[in-house]
Amino acid sequence: MRIAWFRDTAPDPTDPLDDTAPLIDELRSAHEIDVIVEQTAHDFVWQHILRPWDLCVFELDNTRAHQFVSAYLLNYAGVVFLRSADVATLPVVLLASRSVVVSHPVFAESLQQAFPAAQVRYAPPCSGPTRSAPHEPDGADLTGPRLTKFAVFDRREGGIVNRALQRAGNAGAVFDELKGDVEPNVLTRCDVAIAPGWPPYHGPPTAVLAALAAGKAVVTMEMEATAEWPAIDPQTWRPRGLSVKDAPIAVTIDPRDEEHSLMLAVRRLSSDTALREQLGRAGHAWWQQNATPAHAAAAWMQILQEAATLAPPPRPDDWPTEFGADGTELARAILSEFGLATDF
Repeated sequence: MRIAWFRDTAPDPTDPLDDTAPLIDELRSAHEIDVIVEQTAHDFVWQHILRPWDLCVFELDNTRAHQFVSAYLLNYAGVVFLRSADVATLPVVLLASRSVVVSHPVFAESLQQAFPAAQVRYAPPCSGPTRSAPHEPDGADLTGPRLTKFAVFDRREGGIVNRALQRAGNAGAVFDELKGDVEPNVLTRCDVAIAPGWPPYHGPPTAVLAALAAGKAVVTMEMEATAEWPAIDPQTWRPRGLSVKDAPIAVTIDPRDEEHSLMLAVRRLSSDTALREQLGRAGHAWWQQNATPAHAAAAWMQILQEAATLAPPPRPDDWPTEFGADGTELARAILSEFGLATDF
């Protein structure tokens, strides 16, 4: 199939936090995929008239860079890749699409129950392999002891992670902090990734999966999305669950005790090299078995084939007229005055 894939930026295979880039590469083995970004979206309408795409995929998140996508998904019913539960006009998005894809089965089930008329599908999240670490930057102190580096991926307000790091430092832990969303090559430079991913379903688990792929120790939240993972409880440093056989791949934090539990995790992981390496090895093995681009692409292949056979969903009777405007209204009116066809 020939697919138009709308997203906020062009895919960057060198960025481990761009989890869609390796997915698109994997899908290109079977489909011709053209990526549409805001700077090129204005050409989509006339290009689609001259040579129609077979299907559109709309990658949608609650960011300024994704806002342009909504105007197109409302007029070209396709597949919505829903990255967050915080998307504005979520009911409209669900009812305007041939199908909606989310990255956790519980989220898919809850959306399907809330919107029975929608076609909600699940495809597992993925991350591509992370490249080897670069050399230490010029000026780095290579003579002293190497400090454990914690990469923090957390955009919430309130400073819970910062307070936990400060408490761990006050208790004697020695470490460096890296800003995961700001500094370059963070996942190749760090030893531990802190990615709470809270609240659930308000963003994809990109940083967690990228850290697992990179073989780094991971600290994240205990929630539905991680409930089935083999994990360690930092309160006891024992595996969570009653009959756990697999090696733990992460340290998971009870959200009711986030700051204290995170402080305990930082204190232990900042000094326990063996535990960090054990978690990193187990996490990388789990990623290879569950979260590579090939795993996600296998589900996406079926979703795309199904969506191509589905008719665009019928619009409800109370559908707002502004959601049906596609920018061709004036052209159609002029053509009608001359008795020319307007079925484009």
